[in-house]
Amino acid sequence: MAVVAYGLGLLALLLFLGLFPPTAPWSERFLTPLVALGGGVFLLRQRQEPWGLGLLFLGLGDLAWTLEDLKSLPRGLYLEFPYLVGYAALTWALLKIPGEKPRLSLLLVPLAILGLASSLKPELGIDRIYTVWDALLLLLLLPRLEPLFRERLLGGRALWGVGLLLFLVADMAYAFLEAEGTYPTGHPVHLLWTLGYFLLALGVMEEASGKASFPGQALALGGLFLMPVLLLNDPTPWGVRIMALYGGLVGGLGLLYANHLEWRRTEEKRLRWTRFLEELARLSPRVTQTLSPEAVLVGALEATRHLLPQAVGLEVRGRRGLVGERTPHSLAIPLNGDTAYLYLQSPLEESVPPGFLSLLGERIKQVLRQVEWGTLALTDPLTGLLNRRGLEAELPKLLALARRYQAPISVVMLDIDRFKRVNDTYGHPVGDEVLKLLGRILQASVRREDLAVRYGGEEFLLFLYGADRLAAKEVVERIRYRFRHQRVDPIPYPLTLSAGIAGGEVPESEAQLEDWVLKADYALLRAKETGRDRVTMA
Repeated sequence: MAVVAYGLGLLALLLFLGLFPPTAPWSERFLTPLVALGGGVFLLRQRQEPWGLGLLFLGLGDLAWTLEDLKSLPRGLYLEFPYLVGYAALTWALLKIPGEKPRLSLLLVPLAILGLASSLKPELGIDRIYTVWDALLLLLLLPRLEPLFRERLLGGRALWGVGLLLFLVADMAYAFLEAEGTYPTGHPVHLLWTLGYFLLALGVMEEASGKASFPGQALALGGLFLMPVLLLNDPTPWGVRIMALYGGLVGGLGLLYANHLEWRRTEEKRLRWTRFLEELARLSPRVTQTLSPEAVLVGALEATRHLLPQAVGLEVRGRRGLVGERTPHSLAIPLNGDTAYLYLQSPLEESVPPGFLSLLGERIKQVLRQVEWGTLALTDPLTGLLNRRGLEAELPKLLALARRYQAPISVVMLDIDRFKRVNDTYGHPVGDEVLKLLGRILQASVRREDLAVRYGGEEFLLFLYGADRLAAKEVVERIRYRFRHQRVDPIPYPLTLSAGIAGGEVPESEAQLEDWVLKADYALLRAKETGRDRVTMA
């Protein structure tokens, strides 16, 4: 802040000395070249060679003309040499900076046209070289200013861009005045050179540091609005007045618009972060139909797209979980020993927000742990199917889904025939293998929306979403067929099932579903009483 305060103080002093009539000629003769020389030496010491050489030689040229004006040097073309080197260095500096296709910055093209118009005046002589070069530099400047209106505001770019613009306008205005023979030493136009040199040096250093300061933006905006103030007084020609008014107005409004775009981008980024954090906070096993890691990863990927729209896949390799697609462009997500990657459709053009990947990894880890706990609490460890507690947790979701889409639900109660004989004859380990077999068959036979429950002992319960009773019977017959044709050693005979089916309509309440469970149980009892190995409708 101290540097900024000194800079503002120096700027105020330069303005006072340049506008106060007794000191204005001395300001142009000595302060203007000293500011250029000081800025050039400063930039050279900071290893900004092209800009530093440009300011240094422009300052030497101004100082040489001052000495010539004071009769300390003889008049001659050699006095133009520092200016030619300075202009060449500025051209080199601009060519080294990448730009973008100009769009909004094209509004400054009329300034280049006005500068070229002054070069047509025969009174200029060799000075017409500089006016043409000024127009060329202005055209080279346009693509370098265009990034101000894209993705993010480049504070240093705005500052040195305004500084160079002030210098070019001052040079073209001088050409008009010189052609009219109305340029007195100490004319306010020299302050545009002084301010241009000052802002150019300050802006180059600010861009090199990668920081955008409010005082720098204020200086740039103040310099643009000061341009018409300095050049609208008599006896300034109308061409110069139009140039100053147009340049100051378009440049000032352009800088204000660039700041507006930066504010809007910041606000949009804040909203994206808010939506990302909200979606990440909602990420929970409770919002999924089933307790699956894949559902967690889908939710995390959807949340991530608020900040990175190009995200197309998310993978946790230790769990063999992949949602979306795998691409060559990936970001590693810290996940405490596990390997996780976020896949992108295209490479990142700028770094990810600070802490984004750590926050995402921590939330995924938390919710996957919740899935593990929920799986242990709500599923049967032997078969992997839901237990009764899991049924209580999942049944309201299934009911809500059926009522929302007016889809029927069929309830099926299954029982392994003569399972007690298996345990008594071959032992409980063989009985467990029979239960595991049926669990695998049920998991393979139902869809994601269906519920498969180990209801107790050898009894199993199915809730078949979107199935009437005939469709449910087809599902059960396929299960019975697969179970019959599987073998569990050392059992020599086929295993059979009995089943009862109820429901097949759109349920109105959870109580009705519970009533259908009782009816399916009664139907199963009738199937047992009538000989087993069959399916009975309630």
